[in-house]
Amino acid sequence: MINYKESKDAGRSVLSKVKVVDFPGVEEQTDDDGNVIVEAVAEQSHDEIKIATRQFNPDTGSKLADKVTQYNLIEIDYWISDLTNQIAELTSAKESWEAIKADYEALEDGEE
Repeated sequence: MINYKESKDAGRSVLSKVKVVDFPGVEEQTDDDGNVIVEAVAEQSHDEIKIATRQFNPDTGSKLADKVTQYNLIEIDYWISDLTNQIAELTSAKESWEAIKADYEALEDGEE
């Protein structure tokens, strides 16, 4: 979430952990004779990150419903990795342009 750090520092965003149930658990069921008719299955779930951000009407200043966004850790890891790669590519491009400029400035007048 872009601007999360600033929004958190301003007290506008609150982060929490949310449990998401993918498949609910099932208890074992038996018939009257004690035979298992439905086997027990453990609940399958995962945690997600929930960010609630306060919103206000820009015209009136009145409070609006909070904007709620949820992310899973895989998604956040992807964003971090992607941004890290973009930074590396941009840094390399910047260094190339700086080298071109430095080489140009090192040329003596009239030399090409």
